[in-house]
Amino acid sequence: MATDEQIMKSAAELGEMLGEHPKVSRLESAISKLKGDTEAQRALNDLNRHLQAIGEKEMAGQPIEVSDKRRIQELQTAVVHNLVLREFQLAQMDYVDLVRRLDDAMYGRSSAAQAVGVTGGAGEPAAAESPLVNPDLG
Repeated sequence: MATDEQIMKSAAELGEMLGEHPKVSRLESAISKLKGDTEAQRALNDLNRHLQAIGEKEMAGQPIEVSDKRRIQELQTAVVHNLVLREFQLAQMDYVDLVRRLDDAMYGRSSAAQAVGVTGGAGEPAAAESPLVNPDLG
């Protein structure tokens, strides 16, 4: 039976391996480029602010104007056509997939995880219920 110390040692080793993985390096590089690109940051922030404003209007029961919808489309187009944001999004998706597969591997074998419902049917982990995957990254 594994001890707490053995599990923590293995976790630290896994952390080191992840730090050396190309998908992690790619994400770190994309984040660095994003931090250095004010145009990309502005495009993303503008879109997020406008989406939040639209959401607030919806919650208040106010109508969403045609101009609001046009503005969202313009902002989405700016985000989609920004190469730095595209690179970041692809790197982020690859990283999230890696973490999801790691989570599946860990929780797919744990009878305790199965007992508390972390896994899905037929012993397959349910990725949506995973405690490791951050849904805000996807």
